[in-house]
Amino acid sequence: MTTTDPCGTADDTPLPTSLRDTVCAQLGIAPAPPTLDFLEAVYAAWCRRVPFDNVRKLIALREASPPPLPGTQATDFFAHWLAHGTGGTCWSSSNALYMLVTALGFTARRIAGSMRDLGFITHGSTVVTVDQRDWLVDSSALTQRPVPLFAGPYCDPDPAFATTWAMDGDTHLLRFGAAPGPEHTVCRFMIDPIDHAYLDAAHERSRGFGRFNDITYARRNVADGFLVLSSAVRYHRTAHGTDVRPLDRDALRQVLADDFGLGRDILQRYEACGALDANFTGTGPI
Repeated sequence: MTTTDPCGTADDTPLPTSLRDTVCAQLGIAPAPPTLDFLEAVYAAWCRRVPFDNVRKLIALREASPPPLPGTQATDFFAHWLAHGTGGTCWSSSNALYMLVTALGFTARRIAGSMRDLGFITHGSTVVTVDQRDWLVDSSALTQRPVPLFAGPYCDPDPAFATTWAMDGDTHLLRFGAAPGPEHTVCRFMIDPIDHAYLDAAHERSRGFGRFNDITYARRNVADGFLVLSSAVRYHRTAHGTDVRPLDRDALRQVLADDFGLGRDILQRYEACGALDANFTGTGPI
C-alpha cells in the first residue's frame, strides 16, 4: 500500500479520561490491558452499539452548515453519540474508533481505501497492532470480529457477515456482507497510514459527491446478524437470509429510533431539514 507522512496533528490530543470512561460505560465495557481479547470485546461492543449512519451529515448539508462536517473531531462524535445516539460515516466514525482504542492503550493507525473498489479514495478505517500483528477494525463494515491482516487469506465462518480478506498485489482487499445489493461489498485499502489532516480533508471533499449525501443510510449489528436502513427500506440479514421491509415515513422514523437508537431531538432536526422526505422522492436504496 502507498504510505503517507504519518505525523500526527493537534487533533490527535488524547480523549479526556472522563470521556473515555463514559464512552466505555455506554458500550458496556471497562478499561483493561490492551490484549487481543480486549480488542475483540471493544470492537464487538462498537459494532452493536455505535451505528454507522449519515443522519448528522444529511442535516449539516441541508442546514448549510459551514465546514467542517460534523463528527471529524472525536470529542464531538462521542458527545453526540452519548446525547443523541448518532454515529457517523466512515471518516468520522473511523477517527472516533481510532481515538478510543488509542485512549485504551492500543497502538493503532488510520488507513484509507476505495469502497466498492472504484479506483479512488473514498473510505477511512483503523488498524490496531497487538503483539506485532495487525488487525482491521472497520467502523463501516462492522465485521463484528477484528480481521487479521497478517496470516494469508481470511474467511469468517459466520455466513451473516461473510467477511473475507486477502492481499491483492500490494493492497488489502476486504469483502463483507452487504444489504441491499450483491452478497458482498468490496473495499480496497490503498494508503497506510494517513493522519487526521488527510482524514479531515477527505471528509470535507465528500460534501461534493458521495452515496451518503442524499438518502438515509444506517447500519449496526444485532445478536443474529446486522440491520441496514437504506432509503425507505429496512434489511435484516442473518445466516438464514435477508428480511426486507419497505417503510413509510412514520415507520422510517421509528426504525431510526428503535433499531438505531437515535433520539427525539436529532430526529426532529432530521425531519425539519427535509432529510426524511428525501427518501420518498424516487431515489433507490444505496
